[in-house]
Amino acid sequence: MRARLALSALLCVAPGAVRALGMPDQPPELWQESYFWDALLQARDRLARQQSDPETVPVMKAVALQIAQQVANLKQIDQYVKAQGDNLRYAYAQTDPQPSLSTISDNFVTLTAGADQVRQNLYYLTARERMAASQALPDADMYKAGLLILGQIQALQLGLNTLYYDTLAARGQVYQNAWANDKFFLARTENLMYSVVRVQDSVFSVYNAGYDLTVRCR
Repeated sequence: MRARLALSALLCVAPGAVRALGMPDQPPELWQESYFWDALLQARDRLARQQSDPETVPVMKAVALQIAQQVANLKQIDQYVKAQGDNLRYAYAQTDPQPSLSTISDNFVTLTAGADQVRQNLYYLTARERMAASQALPDADMYKAGLLILGQIQALQLGLNTLYYDTLAARGQVYQNAWANDKFFLARTENLMYSVVRVQDSVFSVYNAGYDLTVRCR
C-alpha cells in the first residue's frame, strides 16, 4: 500500500518540479531504440510499396498533373468568356447587333462544350483516384502525392469561382439588352451558365475522392 502511494506521488509531480530535481523533460533512451523505431517506419513504407500496385505513386502524380491541366482549361475558358463580355458591349452599341450576336452565340456553344469536357475529365480523374485509393497504404511518398492532388483541386475550385462570376457578368449583359436578343441566343446563354455551374459537382467529386485517397496514405 505504501509503495502504491509513493508511486502516485511520483506521478503527480509537476514538470517544473521534475526539472528542479535535475531530471530531463524527455525520458532517456538507448541509441539502439531510435534506430529500432526508424527501422520500423522504413519497413512499414517498404511493405506499403510491396503490397500495393508499384505504379500507385506515379499514377497519383499523373492525376495531379491532369487536374492541373483542367485548371489551365478553366482559365482559358474564363479568358474567352471575358472576351465575350467585351464583344457583347460592342454588339449592343451597334445599330444592328445581330451579325455580332450571331458570332457570340457560336462562341457560347464552343465554351459550353469546353465546360462540359472539363466536367467529364474531372469525373474520369475521380475514377482514377478511387482505383488508386483501393491500392493506397500508409506511405510517405503516397501521402505527398495526395497532398499535391489536393493542392491542384484547391486551384481548380478558385478557377471555377472566377469563371462563374465572369459568366454571370456576361449573362447579365445579355439580359440588360433583351431588346436585341432572340430566343436562340438566350437559350445558348443559359446553356453556358448551366454548364459552368455543373462543373461544381465534378469538383466536389474529385475532391472527395482525392481526400479519401490522401487520408488512406497518411
